[in-house]
Amino acid sequence: MNIGFLLLSDHSEAVNGKLYLTGGGWNVLRLPELPHDWAFHIGLGIDVAWHETNSPHELVVTIQDPDGIELGDGLTANFETGRPPGMPQGQEQRLVMSIAATATFSAPGPHAAVVQVNGEELGRARFYLMEGGPDDEVGLA
Repeated sequence: MNIGFLLLSDHSEAVNGKLYLTGGGWNVLRLPELPHDWAFHIGLGIDVAWHETNSPHELVVTIQDPDGIELGDGLTANFETGRPPGMPQGQEQRLVMSIAATATFSAPGPHAAVVQVNGEELGRARFYLMEGGPDDEVGLA
């Protein structure tokens, strides 16, 4: 199993195997003061190998602070991807999803959205959190 893509965005939706997003691909976030609650979306494509289809898998997505400590509860979900009729032997299946995330950020510095399947880390979307002054714009730097 591999990550096909992993993107942070202001908003995203997964519809019919496609990801629609607004304000996607950022890697710097400026917040006016810390601690601060912030909501965003994680766009995710998981490529499931032929031999891994038709079997249950566990997905875990967490947000980590600069020390690797998980912020909030994260997301745990089970999934199973089947093989549609006529799919060529050996063809992998892409599972596309949008995950709404909310975290309370307390420290500036490098953070990450981390994706694991069956206990193995498949990827992480790194982003840098900055604390700005009262006149600074909130959001992406």
